[in-house]
Amino acid sequence: MKLGIDSYTTRNSGLDPAGVLGLAAELGLAGVLFELSPFSSFRDDYLARIRDTAEAKGLYVEFGMGSILHWHPMAEKGRQLLADAGYDGHVSDAQIVIDHLQIAKKLGSPILRCVAGNLFTRDEGHDMIAMADQVVAILREACRAAEDLGMKIAMENHADFTVRELASIYARVNNPAFGFTVDCANLAFDLDAPLRLAEILASHALTTHFKNYRILRTGEGFALENCALGDGDIDLPAVAETLAKHNPQINLNIEIHSQFAPFKLDVLRPAYWASHPSPPGDGLAWYLAQSWSRAILEPWPQNLPDGNESWQREANDLRRSIEWTKDRLPHLLRNP
Repeated sequence: MKLGIDSYTTRNSGLDPAGVLGLAAELGLAGVLFELSPFSSFRDDYLARIRDTAEAKGLYVEFGMGSILHWHPMAEKGRQLLADAGYDGHVSDAQIVIDHLQIAKKLGSPILRCVAGNLFTRDEGHDMIAMADQVVAILREACRAAEDLGMKIAMENHADFTVRELASIYARVNNPAFGFTVDCANLAFDLDAPLRLAEILASHALTTHFKNYRILRTGEGFALENCALGDGDIDLPAVAETLAKHNPQINLNIEIHSQFAPFKLDVLRPAYWASHPSPPGDGLAWYLAQSWSRAILEPWPQNLPDGNESWQREANDLRRSIEWTKDRLPHLLRNP
């Protein structure tokens, strides 16, 4: 395993991709999983400079697009960057994924991380069965292209599909070029024991978001508080051990977004269960055990504004998280 950073952590820093790579090197990290926020172009000369910077610093690069579904807001930036770089924007969703595979290859990334929806998707009332059908059709076509390129597609558990739904999608896609970006904290959105969920994904895991949440009590159920890795309730060392057992070469990419207020899981509201599957009782008990002795959260925190204030908080949490990980997982980590 190597320890790196997900570039979403740096979204308030003002750094471009080369700057994110420089920060990773400065912090003694081994690489970067890029999402789209620091990118201003997909043109070949721009991508070549990023790849050259990474190679000069001895850093790995992994690359991620937004949503593979054209109607999702997280699909917009990638499609615009492709169009600006001369790609045809009037193509199928599967071809957009294939075009992003080409961008990843130019950057030297062996994988393409992607998502379908996000934590709002279920509550917005989308038909998750129909959405899964769309995703499977797109991925079947895109994974054939990934095989031809010698690459893999890594879908993230992004608080939209449950882990068990993702396992079903994996079986239906049925292609060795498909696997998962395991977001270790997003496991908590399933309201099941995170380690059990990690074990479901681990054998197909290709990369990670290494992050943590604290489980809080609220007047309507629970909330997931963004925090530094060592401040959360998920047993990240156990999750890392599980991942390493199946893929010792997997990268742990630290993701911090402590700018944001806690994410609500309003399990005491009947409407919640209209769009969320019921978890097993022993899984739900894990949340009660973490939060039962904590006071109900009030007043409700607010998001910090974008910009320097948020970056200062998140940079501090990032540095503490690096120290914590190196202290807790020295037997798993390889030197950069």
